[in-house]
Amino acid sequence: MQRTAWTDLPAALTWAVEARTGRILEARTATAGENSPLAAFIRSESGTTFVKGIPADHRRVITQSREAAVTPFVQGISPALLWQFNEAGWTVLGYAYVEGRHADYRPGSPDLDALVHLMTALGKIKIPGDPLFKRAEDRWKTYVATPEEATLFAGDTLAHSDWAPDNVLVSADQAWLIDWAWPTLSAPWLDAASWILRLIAAGGHTPREAELTAFRVPAFEASDPDHVDAFAAANVRLWTEIANSNPTTWTKEMAQAAWDWSQHRRPRATSA
Repeated sequence: MQRTAWTDLPAALTWAVEARTGRILEARTATAGENSPLAAFIRSESGTTFVKGIPADHRRVITQSREAAVTPFVQGISPALLWQFNEAGWTVLGYAYVEGRHADYRPGSPDLDALVHLMTALGKIKIPGDPLFKRAEDRWKTYVATPEEATLFAGDTLAHSDWAPDNVLVSADQAWLIDWAWPTLSAPWLDAASWILRLIAAGGHTPREAELTAFRVPAFEASDPDHVDAFAAANVRLWTEIANSNPTTWTKEMAQAAWDWSQHRRPRATSA
């Protein structure tokens, strides 16, 4: 989704933001992320706020509602939501500013320890059900060999499901999870399994190295290998489809990572 510079936004929208932040001293457009045309760091007399928004008539406006809905469940591991509004034809969220940098997924990075801690904390959050949140068995049902396979991914654990390095901020004392566009209810191991693909594609890990890192997350260590096999195979189909329809560098890297991971697991699946 194309990012819009703060100076190019409608005046009614910037005034609505300023009504929440106080007089704006500086507005810096964010460069990372792809889910919101408005993403900016707003410095005002009261401090700095991260603001993100999307036109109210956009087909993906539901992602903003999901981000707001997940906030009460992720206190302490995601920045606090300070305010939200639907005005001037836009749906906008204002978050507490977190000073940090995007995560480094390379082998040996100290950020991996922080990620394991973050993912372990997230894996303890259970949600009985919420109509705004997708379910893993529905999200991956078209990419499994049989309908029954999709149920292997089901559960009531809250999953972020998009562990791109840009979605993790590392501050001086912890890692923070941001950009909750796709909160999903899933099996407790699914986030760690999704992270494996990012470790390979963005971090340069081998599939074996990525799995060894993911095994540090208790939920993944306790997972059923057959269920993980099915998830790995489903992601080959998912990311191949995405790369074919949107052939960018990162989608091709994700498709290759999914293939490499699935091939790594094939000897185990064959022997089983």
